[in-house]
Amino acid sequence: MIKKHKMSIFLVLNLLMTIGMNLGHPVTPTFLTNLGMPSRVFGIGFAAMSLTNFIFALVWSNLGHTMKKTRILMISSFGYAVAQILFAFSSVEVLIYLARLLSGVFAGGFQVGFILYIVNEAPQEEQARFITLSSIIISVGAALGFFIGGTLGDVSIKLTFFVQAGLHLVVGALFYFLLGPLESVVEKKIDRDIIAKSNPFKVMQESRYLIKGFTLMLLISVLVSSMGTTLFDQSFGYYVKEFFGFLPSEFGLFKAMTGVLAIVLNLWIIKKKILNQEKMLRIIFILLGVLAVGLGFTKEMIFFVLVGLAWFGVYTVMLPVIQNLFVSQRTNIHEGNQLAGVYNAVSMLGKIAGALLTSFVYSIEPIATFYVAGGLFVISTLLILKKKTSR
Repeated sequence: MIKKHKMSIFLVLNLLMTIGMNLGHPVTPTFLTNLGMPSRVFGIGFAAMSLTNFIFALVWSNLGHTMKKTRILMISSFGYAVAQILFAFSSVEVLIYLARLLSGVFAGGFQVGFILYIVNEAPQEEQARFITLSSIIISVGAALGFFIGGTLGDVSIKLTFFVQAGLHLVVGALFYFLLGPLESVVEKKIDRDIIAKSNPFKVMQESRYLIKGFTLMLLISVLVSSMGTTLFDQSFGYYVKEFFGFLPSEFGLFKAMTGVLAIVLNLWIIKKKILNQEKMLRIIFILLGVLAVGLGFTKEMIFFVLVGLAWFGVYTVMLPVIQNLFVSQRTNIHEGNQLAGVYNAVSMLGKIAGALLTSFVYSIEPIATFYVAGGLFVISTLLILKKKTSR
């Protein structure tokens, strides 16, 4: 029975794990505010998590060659549970940063484990369908996670983290003990040099011959837009808590709405089959810049929320467009894989820089973070105004 329905079981567990990954997000601003932490902690904490995610993403990917994907998902799930409990009981900055660093280590394992399990276990002719289904489930899971986490947060912040950890322990075990025995991979001895071979900077260096002309400009725009996205996203959650007194459930409901909007808009984009990806990306960057700056002039809560909802909706459309446009610069499959690796590495570097910039700008003037984010999207637009014919 399990063997016959293993991919359906995988999708259900994927949904549960994605819900678990997002339970703590809507309560984090309230948690840090209640601790009396300065605003810089939110940004630095996210930068710490992004840093270890950046460093270990390729480690998990390489481990996938010698380890069952269900084991990777189990280890990542257990480790993330421990990291979130450590975060829940953190009362000083150093412990918060330590917990965020640990969370980033295991967050990369989820991303790698999901996609590699489909590639290795789904029938080849159905892999594209399962990858699409997994993407939709991740969007739905994120929306449900924010909504449930916010609702639990109104009852108790620590309860939210306990539920999150418990869910990860259960789902991690189910992945391994239900689906693990059916995996076709024979586990091998782990290479001791796995970390040395997983240096993201080395990957970027080996791919430098591809990064020329328009591809270079597009890569820089990936870095700058990633900074702008992080700046806006991190500031928004903290701002609505600090200035509008948002409860965790209200923030969770808002994020759930953005998740639903993401599904609707992306299905619409797929249906439209837009061919001019460059023009589409320029329009998206301009919209994100205008909405971000416009938010800075919005004083009423209802309009602030509506503009924020519009911004997050446009952002969800940006991700597949910029990813597809960047990888489309390849001339063969090998170059496509290299460009995908470079994209992920540079995008994560942008998140790290954006989180640190958030801490700096927000501590000086909170509303200014939205102006700076808007400016970064204007720069991203200028970088790709003209496409060169050669790379």
